[in-house]
Amino acid sequence: MRIYCPKCKTGYEIDGNLIPEEGKKLRCSYCQAVFTATKADLLEEPDFPGLKKEAPQDESETAGTTDGTSVAKPEKAVDDEVMKGIFQRLSTQTENLFEAEKKVPLGKKIVSKIKRFLGLNHKFNRYLSLAAIAAFGALIFYNYRFDIVRTLPVMNKIYAALGIQAKIPGEGLSFQNIVWKDFEDDYVRQLEIKGFIVNGSGRNVEVPVLRVDMLDKDTRSLQVLDQKPSVKTLQPGGRVAISMIVKKPSPLTKYVYMTFIDKY
Repeated sequence: MRIYCPKCKTGYEIDGNLIPEEGKKLRCSYCQAVFTATKADLLEEPDFPGLKKEAPQDESETAGTTDGTSVAKPEKAVDDEVMKGIFQRLSTQTENLFEAEKKVPLGKKIVSKIKRFLGLNHKFNRYLSLAAIAAFGALIFYNYRFDIVRTLPVMNKIYAALGIQAKIPGEGLSFQNIVWKDFEDDYVRQLEIKGFIVNGSGRNVEVPVLRVDMLDKDTRSLQVLDQKPSVKTLQPGGRVAISMIVKKPSPLTKYVYMTFIDKY
């Protein structure tokens, strides 16, 4: 097969198997021009009258250079008609590429430029970007779990399956008129705690387990008592009375702290 330098029209004999599908850079040994040769540029060896064929040299068809190109061995000059055909074909291909680029939608062009700018045309960079997006999404999924469950209560099942608490026990509920007093029953000292649980939100709220913590003057825990609620759900504005009896409370009890817990 023959290949011709587009600058000085020097022809070279070359093995067509050495030219890959994506093309190969060659350097003309006469004019030092660097050009990309494709399989479409290869021509069957023509028989030009009056032209003397040069004997093939013992060296390989191409030789490597320090700049990553290849140097082709000269054979003979090609006539003007053949070169005009090559240039005409290259010009037609270039025009077709420009026309095809004009037909690409603007959005696709922008996306392509962004991908090229971010290096997403490489598979490794795409995988790395997907991993970063997944990690960021997981972080958002965890940090905003309470807001997500408030908006989509069904998501609490997914969080629960993952072992993540995404619901604040008793959110929207409050305690009112809580009082406690000591008394004796059959010579046994007891502590009675009374009051109300009120739903101050605008939605139905599930009433969780009530926990009472008896603290000393230094707010250290002395006793803990849990009690299941008498109702499961409170409607907006609703309230339910609570009454708890602590048998043999510590005489050091100074404060009573009440809250809700998830599990009994």
